[in-house]
Amino acid sequence: MTAVAAAVLVPARVAPDGRGSPADQLRALYHLAPAMLVGYAVGLGLVLMTFGALCDRRLLLAWAGAFSIVWSLRLLHCLRWRRPDAADDERLMSWLRSWSLLVLAHGALWGLAAWLFWGLGTDYHATVLLLVLYSFCVASVQMLATQPRLFLGYNALLLGATVLRVATDTGRDNHLQLAAVIASLFAVTWVMARAHGAALTQAIRLKNRTAELAAQLRFEKAEAEAARRAAEAASLAKTRFFAAASHDLRQPLQAMSLFVEALRRRPQAPEAAALVHGIDASLESLDTLFGELLDITRIDAGGVEPRPERLEIRALYTRLRLHLEPLAAEKGLALRFRGERHLAHADPLLVERVLRNLLGNAIRYTDVGGVLVGCRRRGGRLLLQVWDTGIGIDAQSLPRVFEEFFQVRGMRAAPVPDGPGLGLGLAIVRRLCSLMGSEVRVRSRPGRGSVFSFTLPAGAQTGW
Repeated sequence: MTAVAAAVLVPARVAPDGRGSPADQLRALYHLAPAMLVGYAVGLGLVLMTFGALCDRRLLLAWAGAFSIVWSLRLLHCLRWRRPDAADDERLMSWLRSWSLLVLAHGALWGLAAWLFWGLGTDYHATVLLLVLYSFCVASVQMLATQPRLFLGYNALLLGATVLRVATDTGRDNHLQLAAVIASLFAVTWVMARAHGAALTQAIRLKNRTAELAAQLRFEKAEAEAARRAAEAASLAKTRFFAAASHDLRQPLQAMSLFVEALRRRPQAPEAAALVHGIDASLESLDTLFGELLDITRIDAGGVEPRPERLEIRALYTRLRLHLEPLAAEKGLALRFRGERHLAHADPLLVERVLRNLLGNAIRYTDVGGVLVGCRRRGGRLLLQVWDTGIGIDAQSLPRVFEEFFQVRGMRAAPVPDGPGLGLGLAIVRRLCSLMGSEVRVRSRPGRGSVFSFTLPAGAQTGW
C-alpha cells in the first residue's frame, strides 16, 4: 500500500486544457462523500449478515472494527468541511493527503474482505461478495473520476486484490475465467471514469469561468455606476450654477431691450428704423429662447415645486385666450376651448405653462383650420387635450418630440413668423407634467394634425 499511496497522494494541478483546480475538484468530492459513507455502512452490514456465521468471529470483528474506524475518520472529515470557516482553497488542499489516505484505506479493507470471505459458504455467498465489491468499484466513478491516480490506486487495492484472490482459488471451476471477467469489468469502469471525469472537470471549468465573468460584470457595473453618479453630479452642479446665474445672465438682454426701445422712439431714417425693428425682433426671440433654456435648468435643478390648489378650468381658459387668441387671429386660425366648467386640483402656474407651450406649438405649426383645447372627466382625473390641424409629425420623429433640442422637420404652407425655436418647449412640457405626477402623450398624422394629452386630478364638478 505504501507504493500505491506514494503514487496517488501528489495533488493534481490545473491541466492546460482548462480542467478545474484541485480545490474545486476536492470540493465536489466532499459534496458526494456523505452518500458514499451511507453506501459503505450498508455494504458493511451486508457483509456482516452474509458471513457472520461462516467466518471466525474475532477475525470478522477485527476487520469490521478497522473498517468502522476509517469510516468514522472520513465522517469527521466531512463534518469538518461543512464548517463555515473551512471553504477556502488552502485549507481544503491541506486535507487532501489525509482524505486520500482514508480512501485508500477503505479500498484496502474491501480488498482484504475478498481474501477473508471468498470461498466461504456457497455460490450465493460468493455472488453477494462480488456484487458488494463491484458496486463500490462503480461508485468510485462518481467519487474519484477527477482524481485518476487515486481512482486507479483505490481500485487496484479493491478489485486487484479480488481478481488475484479469485484467480488463485484452485478449488473452484473456471476460476481463471471469472477473474478475467472481473478484470474486464474493471477496464470498463476505468473507461466510464475517464468520461465522467472529463465531463465533471468541464463543468467545474465552466462554473469557474461563469464566476469570473460574473465578478468582472459586477466590477464593470460598479465602475459604470460610479461614472454615472459622477456625471450626474457634474450635470447637476452645472444646472444649479446656470439656474443661480439666470438673473445676472438676463440683465444684459433687458438692458439691450431698453436701449432698442429708446432708439425706436427717436426720429430715424427708414433704413435705420428697419434695422432697429430687426434688432428688436431678434432680441425678443433671443429672450424667449433664453427663458426656455433657463426654465429647463430650474426644473432639472429642483427649483420648481408644484403647489396644488383648486383650479377653475374657466379661469385658466380666460388667461390663455388673452395671450394666444391674437396670435391665432393673426394667422387666420380658429382657437376654441371646451370643458370650462370642470375643476382640477393642480398647480395653476404649471398647468397654464404646459397649455401655453402646447398651444404655442399648435399655432406655430398650423396654417389652415384651427386649434381646440378640450377638458373632460376620465374616472377620478381630468383629461386635457390640445388638438390642431397642422402639419403633423411623422412616425419616425414621434418618439423624439419630447427630447431637448429636437425639432421636427417638415413641409409648411408658410414660413414660421417667429423663427424655428430652440426645440425646448415640449421638453419643458414633459418635465412639468412629470412634476405634477402626469405623463404627456401625443398622437399625430402627417398632413392632418396632432393631439397632445395629459391628465390632472379632478375636482367635484363633471361634464363639458
